[in-house]
Amino acid sequence: MTNNFIQQINLDLYKQEVITSAAYKFTDRCFVSQAKKENVVIVSFQVKPEQSVDFELLTKEFNNELIDQQIRYYTEQKFGDIRNRIVEKAFSPISK
Repeated sequence: MTNNFIQQINLDLYKQEVITSAAYKFTDRCFVSQAKKENVVIVSFQVKPEQSVDFELLTKEFNNELIDQQIRYYTEQKFGDIRNRIVEKAFSPISK
């Protein structure tokens, strides 16, 4: 049984920041590394010695996480300034 898994992600579909955020979610179970080749990011997962991983499930979870992180990225791009203004207002001094 292999303890490695590699996934290739096209940068036309997902931003580099999104891929890194998604991969980070799996660092509790795997050692994760990334490499870039042209317009593709290659993400390598190596199962930690104390872990047991179903690679079919890991693949599905990672793909879902990519989508989740991409939506978060788009939402931040679109509405981040609104959130920042709300936070700024919420923590501004109260004037008498």
